[in-house]
Amino acid sequence: MDNEARFPDVIFIGPLKTATSYIYDYFLHHPNVATSEPVKELFYYDDYYEKGKDWYLRHFPVSTEHQVTIDVAPSYMIRDVAMMRIKKDNPNVKIIMTLRDPIERFSSHVKHHIRHGYRYTGFSDLLAEHPRIIQGSQYDEYVDQWVEAFGEENVFFLDYSELKQDPRSFMKKTCDVIGVPFSSTYEFDHKVNSAGTSTSRNPLLMRCAYMVTRFLVKNGLSGVIDTLKGLGIKKFFFKEGKVPTISEEDIQKAKVHLADSTKWYNERFKVTS
Repeated sequence: MDNEARFPDVIFIGPLKTATSYIYDYFLHHPNVATSEPVKELFYYDDYYEKGKDWYLRHFPVSTEHQVTIDVAPSYMIRDVAMMRIKKDNPNVKIIMTLRDPIERFSSHVKHHIRHGYRYTGFSDLLAEHPRIIQGSQYDEYVDQWVEAFGEENVFFLDYSELKQDPRSFMKKTCDVIGVPFSSTYEFDHKVNSAGTSTSRNPLLMRCAYMVTRFLVKNGLSGVIDTLKGLGIKKFFFKEGKVPTISEEDIQKAKVHLADSTKWYNERFKVTS
């Protein structure tokens, strides 16, 4: 087989805040894997499908028959339109979900939301204005749809808590799932896309930067993003500051809202209280 860019063999569909940046970084340096460059998320199957398959495939390096091509796309899990488009274009692809305790994932997503310049005014407002943040934890609503579309034999689940406990073991299991040898040379203990203790310097500027980033990806200018990252532009947007917190009252509201999802997660991964 000639070397070529091709549709992914594996798609990690998230959801957000479940270590997909860590997974992407690991496989970006894996000799048996070809993944999108220079950015992780292309938003092709949810937002940019009209750009066409040639646009999509241009973001993947030329791969050999001995490499596995993967796409890391954490926005897809909650997007029905993405699922239907993937099924149409790539019906035999492996689908991998990295799932995290629903409340923990929700809390992390809210903090990420605040860190990137958005104002958090409470759980009820969040449901109305940014429903995808809570939807990302509603596994009971979305998982069965993906299994039905692609079959149990093609949908795999990884538990985020295993990554926290033992990154090497987690990535070895991930390599086994996608069918490549385990690469042990990675710096497993380093953080990727961690919220840390930084906050946005200017919320409005942060939101504008996000829109510019999406514009660059859509128009095939992802290399500009990579260059700016190399110049340390993140320091311009973030500063050390107090870690955002969510009130205990809102955490309790989230627990009620996500009770079915939490039950599903605990049963799936045999979590005991």
